[in-house]
Amino acid sequence: MRSYRLFHCNVGSVGVLVVFSIVLFAKSCYSDAEDVVLEKAQLSELYSKGAFILESIQLNRCVSLDRSNLVLESCEKPTRFMLWKWVSRHRLFNVGRSLCLGLNTSDPLQPLGAFECDVPLPTLWWRCSGNALFGASQLKLAVTGRLVVAKRSAYHQWRRYSTSGEGPCAYPYEEIHTLLGNAHGMPCALPFKYNNKWYWECTAEGREDHRHWCATTSRYDQDEKWGFCPTPESGCGTFWDMNQETKACYQFNLYTIVTWSQAHSSCKAQGGNLLSITDLVEQRYIKERLNDVGRIVWIGLNHLEERAGWQWSDGAPLAMVNFISGISDMFGQESRQCGVYNSAAGHQWQSLNCESALPYICKKTPNDSRTAEPFENWQYYRTVCAAGWVPHNRFCYQVLPEPGSWEDSSASCQALRANLTSLHSLADMELLLTLLSNFSASTSAVWIGLNNRTSPAFEWSDGSPVNFTPWHKREPNLRHNFTQFCVKANKDEGNWLLASCDERLPAVCRRPGLLPILSPAAWDEDCPEGWKRRGHFCYKVTDSLQNYGDALGGYYCKAPLVTVENRFEQAFINSLINAVSSHVGQYYWIALQGWERPGEYSWLALNGTTQPLLYTNWNRHQPVSSAGCVAMSGGQALGRWEVKDCKSHKAFSVCKQSISSYQEVQTPSTDIDKATPCPPGWESNPDLYECYKVFHNEKVLMKRSWEEADLFCQALGANLASFYHFEDEAFVKWILETMFDWTENRMFWIGFNKRNPQSEGAWEWSDRTPVVMSFIEDKNNEDDMHNCAAYSFPNNAVIPQPCNAKHEWICKTLKGVELQRPYWYIEHEDPWVFRRGAEYYIGKQPFQWEAVSFACKMLGADLASVHSAEELKFIKGRMEKLSQGSEWWIGLSLDPVSKEYRWTDESPLDYQNWARGSSHQSPVTNSACVYMSPPSGAWSAGQCTEWRGYVCKRRTVSVSEIPREPHLIGGCPEKWLYFGHKCLLLHFPKSPDDGKSWKDAQAICSSFQGSLVAIENEIEQAYITMLLASGSPSVWIGLRDEDTMNWVNGKPLIYTNWSPIEPESSVSDYDGRADIDEPLCTLLSSNHNIHLTGKWYDEKCAERGYGFVCQKAQDPSKPPSQSYFHPLPDTIEYKNRSYRVVHGNMSWYEALNRCLENETELVSVTDHFHQAFLTVLVNRLAFPHWIGLYSQDDGINYQWSDGSDAVFTHWDSGDDGDDAGDCVYMDPRGGWRRADCERPLQGAVCHVPLPARALRSHMRCCVRKRG
Repeated sequence: MRSYRLFHCNVGSVGVLVVFSIVLFAKSCYSDAEDVVLEKAQLSELYSKGAFILESIQLNRCVSLDRSNLVLESCEKPTRFMLWKWVSRHRLFNVGRSLCLGLNTSDPLQPLGAFECDVPLPTLWWRCSGNALFGASQLKLAVTGRLVVAKRSAYHQWRRYSTSGEGPCAYPYEEIHTLLGNAHGMPCALPFKYNNKWYWECTAEGREDHRHWCATTSRYDQDEKWGFCPTPESGCGTFWDMNQETKACYQFNLYTIVTWSQAHSSCKAQGGNLLSITDLVEQRYIKERLNDVGRIVWIGLNHLEERAGWQWSDGAPLAMVNFISGISDMFGQESRQCGVYNSAAGHQWQSLNCESALPYICKKTPNDSRTAEPFENWQYYRTVCAAGWVPHNRFCYQVLPEPGSWEDSSASCQALRANLTSLHSLADMELLLTLLSNFSASTSAVWIGLNNRTSPAFEWSDGSPVNFTPWHKREPNLRHNFTQFCVKANKDEGNWLLASCDERLPAVCRRPGLLPILSPAAWDEDCPEGWKRRGHFCYKVTDSLQNYGDALGGYYCKAPLVTVENRFEQAFINSLINAVSSHVGQYYWIALQGWERPGEYSWLALNGTTQPLLYTNWNRHQPVSSAGCVAMSGGQALGRWEVKDCKSHKAFSVCKQSISSYQEVQTPSTDIDKATPCPPGWESNPDLYECYKVFHNEKVLMKRSWEEADLFCQALGANLASFYHFEDEAFVKWILETMFDWTENRMFWIGFNKRNPQSEGAWEWSDRTPVVMSFIEDKNNEDDMHNCAAYSFPNNAVIPQPCNAKHEWICKTLKGVELQRPYWYIEHEDPWVFRRGAEYYIGKQPFQWEAVSFACKMLGADLASVHSAEELKFIKGRMEKLSQGSEWWIGLSLDPVSKEYRWTDESPLDYQNWARGSSHQSPVTNSACVYMSPPSGAWSAGQCTEWRGYVCKRRTVSVSEIPREPHLIGGCPEKWLYFGHKCLLLHFPKSPDDGKSWKDAQAICSSFQGSLVAIENEIEQAYITMLLASGSPSVWIGLRDEDTMNWVNGKPLIYTNWSPIEPESSVSDYDGRADIDEPLCTLLSSNHNIHLTGKWYDEKCAERGYGFVCQKAQDPSKPPSQSYFHPLPDTIEYKNRSYRVVHGNMSWYEALNRCLENETELVSVTDHFHQAFLTVLVNRLAFPHWIGLYSQDDGINYQWSDGSDAVFTHWDSGDDGDDAGDCVYMDPRGGWRRADCERPLQGAVCHVPLPARALRSHMRCCVRKRG
């Protein structure tokens, strides 16, 4: 076992299971050399690196770690012992002591302490709830006298010192993915120990070249895994290759495996971005670099902006669409929203699930910041045009209302000495939308000048450069059957779509206008000197620093602070700041302020009133608090909004005033009648404009990823739910409380996400609802793997999740909007309402009791039984929505034999709510049926022949599997393998000449009265995978593109295991091989070069050099060749590893102990082969088994108890975040699932770990110091 040293003092070797019994603080471990007050400059530098001082809100004193305790000190004299830093795995690191704050849960008197940061068991993680800090066992950071302690009952509030109320978790730890080294891009493990010293940031220690590096495990001296840290540079540094033709530099990370968002973050951290390809020269350069590599790599192509189409992550124009192959057909492949460059498939650009792990290429162009459009795009010019033309900034525009083809429209423009309009910026797009808003034609789009009629790339018909491409959702879509494409602009949002050039549409023409001769000072007509004009408003950026109150006073700017109404105004302000201000990195006050109650942000008007937000542009992690004043960033995140302290922070200002001759017209609010009823089955209340519907596990076929849930809502004409105000969230909370029991843990996708790379990591709503409050309390949940948010029940919190996790979801639509009816959506005229495992139907039409009892039976239900006051309240609330004053039959009636009241569904009479004075205690036969009366919901007995409304209730049933055919058990021929109901024959070629084509392989299988294998489930898949040899050729299986729905033996295709870079349903016309007429057949990969081991992919059927797998039925006339019934041995060998199964009910900790007693470790799984073997093993054992994976930070990161690298994972698709716990087991299908570490399971799998190697790699980071 590994030993641990605490507090930088040698306290001896301590076993992993007893480490917490050691004294938590060691006196005399440190001198007070660092206990000096920090200068302001020192403090500022440490703050910039993420360090902070933790202040008690109630006591206004700050936490310091002295030699024996955590104590409260005066915040005015900060030392390094008061500085804390979030590090990996949710740990809090004390900068002065180099220890992590933790909990010894075995000490009930005082569990709080400080530990060496690699203590292995889960006690070091911390989370936030509001401004409270809590850790394991729900222990919270609290105060007793001067001491900081941990208690369950106390609720103490903390904040970052010297901020505007920012909580401890306002800025989370952000992973740093390494470059080069020997860690293959793994993130830094901060802190890490090198030469007996803990480092909480990247360091140049030990390197003569002074490059910063980090270790990727917590102890470098033991593991020697490391990489360089990405650093922002303006030019091309050491890790970049310059290309003189493209004037750009490139970084080829071909041995690093990360997700798309992680790759994007790594490139951004170095001042670059993921690769964009903008011309043939650049395409040729990338092709030459990857020609001999055969790699699939991430590039910047993505479809992650919810309301837009495909785009480059660096904002470059996407005009070379001829290299796009199969990325645009999003229906059915909605999870493939990130682009790859596939050098193995004709150097095409393809799409892939963004959570896949691949190498990547970064690119940056020195001296090209692209943070804002040139102000020239927005500069106001007085322009003179002929009658019928609309003037705008040097050009004249006219809409041609008569529909025509693209060529006819182009000719019509030319006849007017104009061209079809070109667009080069958001300023042009805003003008186009203004023109089309006054255009009354029924058409939804107009022609613009973009086309590819004469070039493989798109060009403007007026010859201007293509530098702006706002494609429409799912565009550019090359699946249209056109040889040439012309482009039309959507009338509502201005985004662009590909179309046949023969389509007949209106068009927009543009030609130069006449400009009066004016000096530049007179360009901004009707604005004061030094102000800039946009539309009917003038804007000014001040050059004096002020706090917020002084900025509102208007000393330097006799006008209100700016309000921002839309993305066009924001883009104008960005360009203005970039053009007129030389104060790089400063901030600029705007008229936005947050209020403690209700915790929402709104515009502050001149008269002290507030105006609602229509648009937001927050920076990463913002808003960090529920109250404060807002400033725009003038740095790298230009124009992004951040919350600042109103009194202490000083910033410049942006002011805005209307032109004196312009009478501002208030834009009318959306004409929505709150009284409009919702569609059937949707919920709302009289104070809301929106309707909501919860799609939960009991009512849908399956849980879905965020993208799938979003597409589901959009198919109905709705969106994933968003919260504009606190009342919206409160209503959703109420719905969930009525539907589900508080003991259930459920997660529901909502529209909150930070997927769009153009949003710089800021959270936004998918339907563009403004973000008016800070929804995520614990921002330590944020990282590059958690880009979508779910609403958690019952704790009612918005929690970041991986976007590919499977959850239930909530849709939202406006009242009065007619929903769409896709063929697959079943909606009843009078819907059933779900509550806690049952459905209720409220029948308004009155009938006699016997009739409605029969009607309920016909619906698979009974008249409702009521078993609690909560259930009664729910039913009563539903009745009140339908009718006031009506009475309703329920399922209680008098048994004529026993003279007792009974429920028709035969449930017990365990709750009663009889009306006062009811005759139920003296029942009479003619009053044998029970009804419910408003408004109290009280019960009364009445005559069964009376006519009333009624309530039906039924238990919902979900079908979880299809019937399976019976299989016979028998024998197999010699050399054939026995598995389940099949005999299998595997053939691996001994040389390339021994390999077979698909046709030859099928012929061989047929000669044995069999066929190529039809893989029916994940267990069969795992069995074949475990038999493969690493590095051997792939093997043919029984699938081909001639029939993608059935195996070659005629069995239907139910189970699939396609490689992520293959289409979901066999072969697509646009998979990069559209020019190949040869038939394609399916291989199962046996190596990890391009396709993951065990995954399926397509190849030409005639290709030789591959192995194959045959199957045939067992012969029931012969006994099984291997006994189906013999128990498995306790110790099993597989691929040079020895496994031992331990049996009996045990917790994860007990399993860890049981393995140690047998001189083994809880098993770690590090590749597909051993995962496949363990899948078969645990499936044969038929119940879940503990494995060695566990979390120290409440489920954010996981590690193996034997210290193995946690790179390979195999989470079960059902482990969707609803599973709770820090320890992991393998279920009988081989999937990994989380559970409480104390949960008893029936067994565990141990293994004898491989011998440790003294030196794992020839690559060493640093020169180790001597002495």
